[in-house]
Amino acid sequence: KAVVSTQSGHYGRGATADDMDEVRQQNMAYEYLCHLEEAKKWIETCIDADLGATIDIEEALRNGVSLAKLGNYFAPDVVPEKKIYDTDLSRFMKRGLHFKHTDNINYWMNAMASIGLPQIFFPTTPDLYDKKNMPKVIYCIHALSIWLNKLGKAPNMENLLGIAEFTEEEITEMRRALEDYGISIPAFNKIGGILEKEIGVDEAAKHAAVIAINELLLKEDPDVTLKALQNKKAYLNHIEVQNQAKYHDILFLAKLDKTETAQDEGKTSKDCDIYEFYLTHVEVQDIIDDINDIVRKEIAEAKFRTAISDINKCLANESASELIVALQVPASRLKHVNDKNSEIYLEFLVAAQNSREGNLNVEEIQEVLELAKKKKVPTATLR
Repeated sequence: KAVVSTQSGHYGRGATADDMDEVRQQNMAYEYLCHLEEAKKWIETCIDADLGATIDIEEALRNGVSLAKLGNYFAPDVVPEKKIYDTDLSRFMKRGLHFKHTDNINYWMNAMASIGLPQIFFPTTPDLYDKKNMPKVIYCIHALSIWLNKLGKAPNMENLLGIAEFTEEEITEMRRALEDYGISIPAFNKIGGILEKEIGVDEAAKHAAVIAINELLLKEDPDVTLKALQNKKAYLNHIEVQNQAKYHDILFLAKLDKTETAQDEGKTSKDCDIYEFYLTHVEVQDIIDDINDIVRKEIAEAKFRTAISDINKCLANESASELIVALQVPASRLKHVNDKNSEIYLEFLVAAQNSREGNLNVEEIQEVLELAKKKKVPTATLR
């Protein structure tokens, strides 16, 4: 398992517009799979259950049992456990979906309505039960997680973009499923902004929390900064604990730069708005999002470099069995790897590596794989 690149620098030689469009579609499918896994893991945490493989989660949600249990988790008065139909899934496992499973879906929606989640996020029953628009269902679950977290009723949903790993086959299967839906994928990254407008933000408390963040940066303690960022009254999203040192360092430097710029312009705190010197809420959130993106890309790139290095090591060992495993690690971003061609791959890649007198890069490896299918000698191409 590995991450599909969201970078644009690995299309290979002579990439056409169709090639780049395919990469874009694959990346879109990967991102949606990440959102599926985020939703799956969050629900599993809330209801203490195993929902199975991420690639199958859309199908698993259609009976509404897990969602009704989720409703029971945050609104037990609205969804008593005894009302949930087929709670042990025995009926579903034997005979599949039954119209009474729609009762579970309705209980879930009633629970969401009871806590005030804006109706704009709600899917319809056919969206879920008939699988008419599963992306809208997953979009709703993401919005629900943010809403419940702001209310202090549920844990935060983990951001797995660039971290979650899927095989090329899983990503391709999801890409085809999304094409079958024939709809646009919702803008998951805009959920927080939409909810902030609806949740009735206490602007005074938010202002005070942002000021506190700016002032606590002076303590130069990442733990203190993290606690300030996690203050619910700051209304900041996607705080990832593992990035706390980077949050502190970049926020500290950004605030220092803003303060020095204001002072160089002759501004004083007595005469100007405090935000001439301090970071605004938007600036803090943008820095958090930028750092999260950078870290995810760094993780993806590290896995990619390791995968290519491992392939080259397998060539040095001249082990066909080890090589085929290394070639199929999705982090390598290689396509069309065939189990049956392991010996041919080894022969051709070793020849290419010897010709190059050094390690092969991903474009060179992919080119050799394509040549191996046609049983052509690659050395002249890679000189």
